[in-house]
Amino acid sequence: MDTQQQIVALEARFIEAMKASNVDELQELLSDDLIFTNQNGHIVTKADDLNMHRSGKLEIYSLETSAQLITVFDDVAVVSVVQDLGGDFDGHTYAGIFRYTRVWKQTNSKWQIITGHVSQIVS
Repeated sequence: MDTQQQIVALEARFIEAMKASNVDELQELLSDDLIFTNQNGHIVTKADDLNMHRSGKLEIYSLETSAQLITVFDDVAVVSVVQDLGGDFDGHTYAGIFRYTRVWKQTNSKWQIITGHVSQIVS
């Protein structure tokens, strides 16, 4: 399996882990040093993300991916993807179409997300 195929498979694992709030899988896929900028411009750390899933404050009802673009640079892969997302965060329902950028880094033969950013395209 080439690197591009590995990242496609990792992205699929990540999406399924998000949908299921699978904290063990997210723990594996997210770097301890994760820096994620959400659609409101706030920084979310790995601990923040895992805590949202553990607490049940974040529930994803639907998540459909399209327009995935992956560029690989040696031990780094940049993913840009459009996601139609719906769910509940802390009692507030949300839905929209978002563009995510995620950066995967390979360290010691293991790929993890080190940074990301999201912008809402359509609400």
